[in-house]
Amino acid sequence: MKVNPEYKSFGELFTENNVFYTPKYQRDYSWESEQIEQFCGDINNALLALDEGKVSQHFFGGIVCAQDEGVGNRKIDNMLVDGQQRLTTIIIFFSVVKVILEKFDGDVEEREFRNALLGDIQKYLTFEERVQRERVTHQRIKIGNADNEFFQATINGAEIEKTRDSHKLIWDAKSYFETFFYETLFDGKNLSECLEIIDNIIKLFEESFLLIHIISTTVDDAYKLFMVLNDRGINLTEGELLKAHTIGNFNDDDPNVIQITNDWDLILANDARSVSDFLRWVITMLSGEHIPNTKVLDKYKQDYFTNQLSSREMAGKVRFLKEACDKLKLISDAEWPFEESTNTTQFHKTKLDWLVKKMKHTHSMPLLLAAIYTSETEFQKVISETCKFFIRYKVISNMHAGIFSSLYPETAKSIFGQRDRFSISELQGAYRNILNSKDADNEYFKAGIASLSYSRKGDNRPLKYLMVTIQENWRWLTNEPELGIRRRLGLEDKTVVFDFKNTSIEHLYPYSAKEEDRDPEMEELKNRIGNLVILNINTNASNKDKIFEDKLDGFRNSGIGVHEFILEHEQWSTVEVELLRGRYIDLCIKAFSF
Repeated sequence: MKVNPEYKSFGELFTENNVFYTPKYQRDYSWESEQIEQFCGDINNALLALDEGKVSQHFFGGIVCAQDEGVGNRKIDNMLVDGQQRLTTIIIFFSVVKVILEKFDGDVEEREFRNALLGDIQKYLTFEERVQRERVTHQRIKIGNADNEFFQATINGAEIEKTRDSHKLIWDAKSYFETFFYETLFDGKNLSECLEIIDNIIKLFEESFLLIHIISTTVDDAYKLFMVLNDRGINLTEGELLKAHTIGNFNDDDPNVIQITNDWDLILANDARSVSDFLRWVITMLSGEHIPNTKVLDKYKQDYFTNQLSSREMAGKVRFLKEACDKLKLISDAEWPFEESTNTTQFHKTKLDWLVKKMKHTHSMPLLLAAIYTSETEFQKVISETCKFFIRYKVISNMHAGIFSSLYPETAKSIFGQRDRFSISELQGAYRNILNSKDADNEYFKAGIASLSYSRKGDNRPLKYLMVTIQENWRWLTNEPELGIRRRLGLEDKTVVFDFKNTSIEHLYPYSAKEEDRDPEMEELKNRIGNLVILNINTNASNKDKIFEDKLDGFRNSGIGVHEFILEHEQWSTVEVELLRGRYIDLCIKAFSF
């Protein structure tokens, strides 16, 4: 590997015929406020030292390039392996300096000085060469496809729509530099003094701000350098490294590589944490294994993006990954992943919201992804049954969550593998086997139900999950003759959606009983499940502090099945509390079985 390191100032770097572009595997622009503030702080400290007559050199690190040599005054193309963030930021900085200078006006002498400064900084923005008899102007740097149009517009004074986080960071850097000049450097200064400050900044970049320009002569060597530098601590994400891996062995002009690059740009447009999750969930579904975060990259390289693939095969796999990430983006935001259809109702969408948003059951994401590839009807069933399983197993019974790390990957792979012939009975069988092995006698479940209680300031979602699920399955639960599990999903009541904001927990013996109605024994039991039912929030408000006998009218014709049991009683005492608790347990064991 032939590598030539050169120690120079930024002024020297840009005086040379260097033009820079980023390789396909480089990350988007990512400098945030902390790095921009530090950059401005370095400039300000150097200016203060200059005012005191001190020489203040500052080393800004290295940039690594694969370089194609130019001839004579022809441009030298540098593929930036490392240093994109630093050079991009410097060019944003000088684009702001240019705009500021162009706004300055003054006497003849000041305008001449301004024009001279504009001439001095132009080299940071463009490079000119003569091709035959014409002058050709090149942008000093072109960055990745996802950012370049926005970046070039920004440094040339245009404002276009920000469609990515990296666009916002570029714009924020520009805005911060403007504030830095006007509120820090120019505060209290006249025009002549402002021009002197800019002149001093230019001198600092010419003479005192230093870097090492590390040059390799081939793209292959640059790629090796990239991998070595990454191993030594360059903090790139799995997505960015996989992007590099998927295009590193193919020619730039291969149309499949263009597609791969574009698809990766769309994947990486999501925030870094989401991309990391999406990649892990996809490979979990494909492999059927629980993949720790630290193993995701290796698993893709070994089993999915192998070096034996042709560029066409690689493009197909990246396209599948992109489409899978699109689906995961939707369901992780609890958005329905199918186009609107007549058989999908708010009932189904609410169940997805329960699972993903309210219960935050992200373990199930590989399973849900696999279910999308079956059919919309089967996806609905997977959502409904997985909600029931998680409510029973974890929310109510509070059993160990470790089972999800084997259950969901294996089941997701199976569902995806037989997506054209998948039946919900397979998933029900998997859930049934887990419950038979972990809680065959329903003891954990019974204990969990019996221990449920209302808390005025606490999270009462477990109570609502349980009671709403009973209500949705009431027709199946109470049908005579008794129907099997296969009939349950078809009999779910999808006509009424229980919005948690409009559904409240009603105390049969009042939560705040009046002094004359207070019963010491019931006070002890009032927040237990045997004294609670769900009720429309408006009816609940009208029942406030009423005794049981005065609440009964609110339970008539309510449409809530368990209210029928309540109406069988003329009073509400400890006996009835125990009866209702037992009734809930019986109903739940049936409703949450598979």
